[in-house]
Amino acid sequence: MIVIILLLYLTNQIFGMALLDKVLSNVHACGIELAFEGDAVPSNIIGWQPFYNSLFDNATFEKAYASLSSIFFNEESTPTPSGPSYKQKLTWRFPEHDPYRSERIALIHKIKFVKFKFTSGLDLVVGRNDVFQNAKPVIKVSSDGQLCVVEVETMSISPAGFTPNPNAYGLPTFIPLSFL
Repeated sequence: MIVIILLLYLTNQIFGMALLDKVLSNVHACGIELAFEGDAVPSNIIGWQPFYNSLFDNATFEKAYASLSSIFFNEESTPTPSGPSYKQKLTWRFPEHDPYRSERIALIHKIKFVKFKFTSGLDLVVGRNDVFQNAKPVIKVSSDGQLCVVEVETMSISPAGFTPNPNAYGLPTFIPLSFL
């Protein structure tokens, strides 16, 4: 009984907020993970923004080195005749002066999805640009011999969405969120 009450409380706290309520503002990107394979599909989890949030099949996200001050995310909408499109851009930088520099830069150009880990426990994913991803992100790398700067850019029909995080809030990914 206590578990059900806790689940109902967490569900209301996490997913029951109205779209225009105040949002927690002291949240920061604290890490990134990269996937080089797999497929993204719109979420079908009831009450969890179906379509905008993504589920992943055959995608393994691997941690990439990034510090809090080295991760930048920008999303900008542009009106088009068929509705808004969203340009999403991730930039991060890291030290690159080691024997694996060339191999790492070559691997970065194969990125398919980027997952932002936030201090709130939520994970935002960039890379799904349509109902199913039909174009890989555009990736640019620049270097000064000490730092490597990576820019990942996508154009999407929807704002970047979250993905289930089984470690957030201590709940398994697919616990039913509606008991009605």
